[in-house]
Amino acid sequence: MRGAFRLACFMLLLCIGADALGQAGTPPQRPFSQLVGLWTRQLDRIGYRADQADIQAAEIDALREQTTDVRAAAAAAAALARNDLADTKKLLAPLEPQAGTDQPPDTDAVKAERDRLTEQAAISESRVKQCEVIIARADQLLDRMTKLRGQVVLQTLLHRDLSPLSPNAWQRIGPEFVAAVQTLSKAMATWGREGLSSLQSGEEDLSPLAFWALATIVLWWFGRLLRRRFGRGEEVEPGQRDRTIAAAIDGVGLVLVPILAVWLIGKLLAASHPPTPIDALLPELINRVISLLLVVGLTATALAPHRAPWRVLPFTDASAQHLSTALRRLMAAGLAVDFVFVALTQGGDREALRAVGALILATTVALLTLPAMADRAWQAGRPEGSELPPMVGGTWWSVARLALSLAVLSSIVFALLGYATLASHIHSALASTCLLLALALLAHRLSGDLLDAAAAPETATGRWVRRRFGLPADATLRGQNIVLLLIDVVLVALLGIGIPAAWNVDIDAILNGFGQLLHGVRIGSVHISLENIGMAILAFGLAMLLARLVRSIVRDRVMPTVDAPLPLRQTIDAGLNYAGVIIAILIGITALGIDFTNLAIVLGALSVGIGLGLQNIANNVISGVILLMERPVKAGDWVSVNGHEGFVRRINIRATEIETFQRTHVIVPNSLFLQNPVINRTYADTSSRIEIPLTVGLATDVARMETILRETALAHPRVLRVPAPIVRFVRVTTTGLDFELFVFVSQLADRVVVTNDLNRDLLARMIEEKIVDPKPVPELRVRDLDKLAGRLGGHEPAPGADHAVPSPPL
Repeated sequence: MRGAFRLACFMLLLCIGADALGQAGTPPQRPFSQLVGLWTRQLDRIGYRADQADIQAAEIDALREQTTDVRAAAAAAAALARNDLADTKKLLAPLEPQAGTDQPPDTDAVKAERDRLTEQAAISESRVKQCEVIIARADQLLDRMTKLRGQVVLQTLLHRDLSPLSPNAWQRIGPEFVAAVQTLSKAMATWGREGLSSLQSGEEDLSPLAFWALATIVLWWFGRLLRRRFGRGEEVEPGQRDRTIAAAIDGVGLVLVPILAVWLIGKLLAASHPPTPIDALLPELINRVISLLLVVGLTATALAPHRAPWRVLPFTDASAQHLSTALRRLMAAGLAVDFVFVALTQGGDREALRAVGALILATTVALLTLPAMADRAWQAGRPEGSELPPMVGGTWWSVARLALSLAVLSSIVFALLGYATLASHIHSALASTCLLLALALLAHRLSGDLLDAAAAPETATGRWVRRRFGLPADATLRGQNIVLLLIDVVLVALLGIGIPAAWNVDIDAILNGFGQLLHGVRIGSVHISLENIGMAILAFGLAMLLARLVRSIVRDRVMPTVDAPLPLRQTIDAGLNYAGVIIAILIGITALGIDFTNLAIVLGALSVGIGLGLQNIANNVISGVILLMERPVKAGDWVSVNGHEGFVRRINIRATEIETFQRTHVIVPNSLFLQNPVINRTYADTSSRIEIPLTVGLATDVARMETILRETALAHPRVLRVPAPIVRFVRVTTTGLDFELFVFVSQLADRVVVTNDLNRDLLARMIEEKIVDPKPVPELRVRDLDKLAGRLGGHEPAPGADHAVPSPPL
């Protein structure tokens, strides 16, 4: 059954696609003169209507769309004419007579061809100019209607209607209400008789609706499957990843699928050609139902009032239940009253009904909004001892809630003063703004949690990314932050369009700005656009992936088969890395459309900047190249430079990484290796010398001491025999005899171990030979010290001073 269902869905999709392709045809093209005449008449009609005093904002928007279509068609025709003109000039160039040369006269065929191409070029140039005139006129109309729309919207909002406090309003409200109900009843009766017959006649093409219906069913089935596998189970304490995934899946089943179903019903009803005013009320009803479903679904998924462990947002149980109930009650009652208000005031002279309805609507919305803005609804569930604010959103959201409450209450004042349009506009715009902000914040939260879950080391995606880039299994990934930043940029851009549109602000300037970003700007001969930038980034990324692939093959498969030292292999690996980056940058620049001749000019100017402000970086980069080429210092060398001593771990293009003996890493600029003396203890080989100084008593036999030092050194297995250990009798001092023992080891890593072993062996041998006395120094008493002081200074010891004190170290 499942296979048959999938096959039927696939065949239905193919049939719908074939039907759409069969209906798509190439429209017949009109002569250019007829197109110019048509464009001119359309612009004349638009300009005439824009001069009328009774024009509304919605009609201005429709006229601007028509003007934009005319401008786009004229721009496309101008582009075609320019291409024809350029091609014609290329064909005409070889036929032009060249001055100053002795050539035979042109034949009649050449003259005829030159005259034909000249005439064709003149026609193309004329078409370009005519299109430019149409474009200029369309731009003038657009600027004019943009200013006109702002004026019309402001006048509409500030228009003062009949006040509900006026007795005249209550006298007129009865007849207006009866007339409105009669108009709606007649329209519904007409729609009921003729609407179904228009659908049965087959005049409307319902194949797109069938496609969307199938897509809705598939989406519902897919969401149900996901909810069974990843949905909210019976876990007591689910993790953050489980809560996020469950919320996203519930968003598909509880939000997206019902919204698509309601939208399909609205489209189906609109296909029945409802009469006036039903045709205008039907989209209003569908929009309000979709908004209600959106709020109900979001509160169920994000707040989870009855399933606290699966709650995504940090609300307490009481606050989640209170806020969820308040928002649902507000949207259900507010949208219902708002739709009734729009239905009763649609068309006709219903000033009294509009004034009283606006007051009822503003009061209802205000009374239902205040519980949702109360502090009780925004208590945060914080753990004990948390420093986070006790309210969700902190202080700024508390201030914003107060401002929203005042704005909602102000709509009641405006309705009482007679500004019915302004009052209804305030609460509708506030509701749309809050809904858009909530959707954006929730999308940001869900995106961040899903990306963090995908980057976690215990997930399949996290393991794949770490394995693909050669990272440790427990390495922390940062790439999800870049993806989240891109998502936030898209969300901010959508809010920048949606919020002004909710307040009925003209967004043409914003859309034009986005259009310029998408289509690009021309700087000289270079055309820069988001499309070119995206292609350049894609080309650069593919080139970098290819370079990494080649580098990994050479490093992991080729170099292990070659008998080469580790520093040479690291140098080759670094060279491949730098070459891959340079080639990827050049490919990206080529995909961006920048000419290399212009790039040479840019590089020339950049060289001046390097000479002035970037000389330090350039010095280090060039020094890094010299270090990689000459290799005076290699990875693994024991070096001492500029007061830093340790092992070289990696030589990069700008700096070299040195690991000191304290296991700390020092980043040394490469220029210091060329400008200062460098001690490289392993430049020629990895052997090293160990120096052990020691002092013995004056009565020690020198020959015997030299023998002990030499025998102890030769007894250690890691001490080299060639060169042999060296024993030096350095000097004779008043405190003892100074000796030095020099031994050699083959590896630098053996220095610490060998030094420690030799010190232990020498101490044991010197104790055995009784050169050093292992017994502790006897303690002296204060009385003995006083006696000694008395003998030297002629004083007697103090009575009772008989306690012991430690003698000073010898």
